[in-house]
Amino acid sequence: MDMLRNNSGQVLLITALAIALIISSLILYVYETSQSIAFADQSLELNGFIRNVKIGSRNLVIGSLANISSGGENETLRINLQEWRSFVESHYYAGECSLSYELCEDSPYSSGLWMYWGTEGLGVSSAEVDFSLSLSDNSGGVDVAYSINITTHIEISAISKWILGSHLVNVTMHLFNEGSPALCKNITVYYKTPSGKWSDASTSNDYLLKDYGNGTYIARFTISDQPIVHNREIMVECFDRRDIFVKAVTRCVDL
Repeated sequence: MDMLRNNSGQVLLITALAIALIISSLILYVYETSQSIAFADQSLELNGFIRNVKIGSRNLVIGSLANISSGGENETLRINLQEWRSFVESHYYAGECSLSYELCEDSPYSSGLWMYWGTEGLGVSSAEVDFSLSLSDNSGGVDVAYSINITTHIEISAISKWILGSHLVNVTMHLFNEGSPALCKNITVYYKTPSGKWSDASTSNDYLLKDYGNGTYIARFTISDQPIVHNREIMVECFDRRDIFVKAVTRCVDL
């Protein structure tokens, strides 16, 4: 058990470090852009600065959600946003800068987060934040409002049949990023044993996972346990390519 806890801590530490590196690279990008405003076409550079802040905000929400979905504290999102706001405001050199944000509280969100890892074949990991950026100098000002929603969700279903004491199972999985098909970085299928424990399906001798390259995955395997389990529970855990974790549980439809 201690080894499992240590490994979990290492995963969270690596995720947090990755977020820090992302933010560091964004900081440099914004810094260089803001410095050049005084020496180039102001309108062009102003648009570039706004674009970079939007990109930075999006990547920060992605990194925060990746950390939280892997076991990090929910407060991670708010803390990272506070740091990002402070940096952007202090590194705009052409005038005054104000960056504010509001965590979504519209149901099903709470404090900007919606984490639903359900038992009906649906799992969701999502974050939503509304931003407002205000820039001003001697020649005037500009106000920009934008929203960022990062959502990874998975839909799973399973069918099965018993043949001569063996349980043949097919699990279909669809992964989405912001509603569009997305690819998995890692996906693991589990089945529940008669004793109520979760077992990794990939340990089955005939386990096969097919990747269709469009966000659809199908796992096939055979279980040879007794007694017969009808409507067996299946669980899928997945990391998308952004390291956001999501999982869902369903029951086999016995044919």
